[in-house]
Amino acid sequence: MLTVRARLAAVATALCVAATAAACGSGDEDKDSKGSKDTTSATPTPDAVESSAAPGSYLPVPAGVTLTEPGTALQLGDEGVIAFRIDQNGDAIVLGVSVDRIERTSFQESFPGWDIDATTAARTPYFVRLTVTNLGTRDPGGRGLDSVLWADDGSTLEAPNSYTAEQLAACPGGVLPETFPTDTVAELCQVYFIAPDRELVAVSFVPPAGAEPLTWSGELSPVSTPRPSRGPKASSSQSPEATGSASEPTSPSTSPSTSQSPSPGPS
Repeated sequence: MLTVRARLAAVATALCVAATAAACGSGDEDKDSKGSKDTTSATPTPDAVESSAAPGSYLPVPAGVTLTEPGTALQLGDEGVIAFRIDQNGDAIVLGVSVDRIERTSFQESFPGWDIDATTAARTPYFVRLTVTNLGTRDPGGRGLDSVLWADDGSTLEAPNSYTAEQLAACPGGVLPETFPTDTVAELCQVYFIAPDRELVAVSFVPPAGAEPLTWSGELSPVSTPRPSRGPKASSSQSPEATGSASEPTSPSTSPSTSQSPSPGPS
């Protein structure tokens, strides 16, 4: 059974060592706690689907936008168009996401000087680099992907962590720009801590209503050299080069508290 869990308290304890350190994570109020990937408990709360929707259109989307069929297995660099709700009253968030790179790293290489306990040090950090495009009518600016994109290690879905460039230059920016209107594109990087003796095999999006997840997988890469931060840019067309999600939908199970987000704490 595939288990869904948020950032481990052990990771938070190990990394939250500076009381004045800036908060990390998406800053959203709702995040996910433990659950299972059974269709009854590990998927977001079902949303109403229009009866006229085409197969794969689990939520209404703007004209000209086609959601990627649930269950599709994508390769790194492929686009996948996804949709989810953050409330029951507004339009769904519709995003294009490309998982561009999955980088396996180590605490020694990418977290030098951080105060990390033995339990956390036994985990393996991964950086996941994304390109996200807003294909919908709703602006999800300022939100993270905490309950949208998960790291699949074969048995567990792990929630991501995000850091600013000042906190972690090697992988900054897991939160969308404060304003993110239609056709805007952003590049993000998320950090996942994978359990001992396991590895990140895919990045997953779990659609609502118990649909099969979309996955992105491919060859792992070494950590790339940090690049200067770039602001959002306008897309040249409605069809993104990559697709993804950027706001926080109703989560697979219950919502973990923001206190579970690890904060950087160099010693």
